[in-house]
Amino acid sequence: MTDKQTLELKLKQTQRITVITLILNLLLAVAKIIISVLSGSISLLADGFDSALDLLTTILSFYALKIASAPADEDHHWGQEKYENLFTLGISAVLFISSGIIAYQAINKLIIREITPFSLNNVIIAFISIIVKGLLVWLNIHYGKKLKSKILVANGMNFRTDILMSFVVLLSVSVSHLTIKGFSLFWVDPIIALIISIFIIITAIGISRESFEILLDLSPDEETLEEIMKVAREQEGVKGIHNLRARTVGSYIISDMHIYVDPNITVEEAHTIAEDIVQRVKEELPVKDLLIHVEPFPKKD
Repeated sequence: MTDKQTLELKLKQTQRITVITLILNLLLAVAKIIISVLSGSISLLADGFDSALDLLTTILSFYALKIASAPADEDHHWGQEKYENLFTLGISAVLFISSGIIAYQAINKLIIREITPFSLNNVIIAFISIIVKGLLVWLNIHYGKKLKSKILVANGMNFRTDILMSFVVLLSVSVSHLTIKGFSLFWVDPIIALIISIFIIITAIGISRESFEILLDLSPDEETLEEIMKVAREQEGVKGIHNLRARTVGSYIISDMHIYVDPNITVEEAHTIAEDIVQRVKEELPVKDLLIHVEPFPKKD
């Protein structure tokens, strides 16, 4: 399968997951907002707004995937996969916004001592949200790792925080209206919500850090570099290796190295040795391009 065919297959599979995510988030957002308006539940309304933000990030993801999977052209010689990391940073920003909304709602409820009236519809939609978000977490993280799509994994991590938020909402709409022995439980929702907002911020930092590393051309881990060198060392005709360099571009690696060969062989033979290394490295590792500079092995004086 050619690089172009691989990218096209990755795009189709990733877009399929993204469309499913888009539809489910749309249904959740509409249902939560309508029910919260009818019941007067602020926590459910905030959760509905968070689902609307998820809808926005999914739309951004869909757009990012189309750009990131575009082939190399005159203006983008190495392809456009880094757009995926730029949009992943956008998702991180949405996570920060979500945490701010949660914190604001929580502090506001603590100050005004607001009691959320009980509604069975609130409980049902919060429970459904937990199930749907759990499905979205599995879909996006499982297929994100399988397809090596950082944007799907980022979406999955976002939805994982949404599960916790839905649990908070379920707890809030179930017990925050209660008063036990004269002690009101109105504070349950805002306190847990503040804890979750901190968790969201930590998640956003983790996602954005990984994307920044790729955008800054961070080298792969030592294990990957050693695997590249191992393939080169095992190639017949290679006398030595030096100046190995590598950087990440989206889900792929671009690398270059210098190899020593017998100075008495022909240019064609040296070229064959280099091409064999390139082919094996591409087959065994996520390397998109490998440039090899061939040098004559130094003669002993």
